[in-house]
Amino acid sequence: MNEFRARKNVLIIAEGFEEKLYIDKLLSFPKINKKVYHFADTVNVKGNGNIPARYQYELQRGYYDVILVFCDADRGRKQFVNLVETIGENFFADKSNGIKVFIFANPVTLQIVLSHFGTVALKNVAKKINAKTVEKMTGIKNYRASQAQIEEMVNKIHSNSVDKFKQNLQKISRDFNEIPSTNFLTFLERFESDDTSWIDDINSLRKK
Repeated sequence: MNEFRARKNVLIIAEGFEEKLYIDKLLSFPKINKKVYHFADTVNVKGNGNIPARYQYELQRGYYDVILVFCDADRGRKQFVNLVETIGENFFADKSNGIKVFIFANPVTLQIVLSHFGTVALKNVAKKINAKTVEKMTGIKNYRASQAQIEEMVNKIHSNSVDKFKQNLQKISRDFNEIPSTNFLTFLERFESDDTSWIDDINSLRKK
């Protein structure tokens, strides 16, 4: 019980099924540091338009030490920028700090998922265009991001792929303005570490 109370409570709000199923799989891996983190059940808000309201609701509950958002950067389009700024304006002293709670993938989360299977640099958000790459790397044909297909892909990912996965992500920019890009590796390294100071750093930037 004392060990549980000492852990940092973390909630991840996922944009959709792909993000939820994938992050749940990653959090089940042995290297995730469950001694210092307690991950609540990932919330699937079924669309990025629902993120701000759910973020506010969970923040007001006051149960979690940090609430993160996992979503597509959608090629850095205005919709994503507006979402980051909404979180920043409402919950941080400086709106530019909203990005600190976002786990993003540009153009799409598929960029992260496919990096378990090899080196990939997606440029497009269109499922039809990316379907050929999905089939080549995973064997899944006619990928449309259905829940069944996402589950099939995630089930092909195993913990022994993580080291190679990290090497592949090292080759990708962490600047969401670039395509492809993702900061997933930053958060994965945090989740594997004993150092939870990043949570305190985020909270120090919040509105008082």
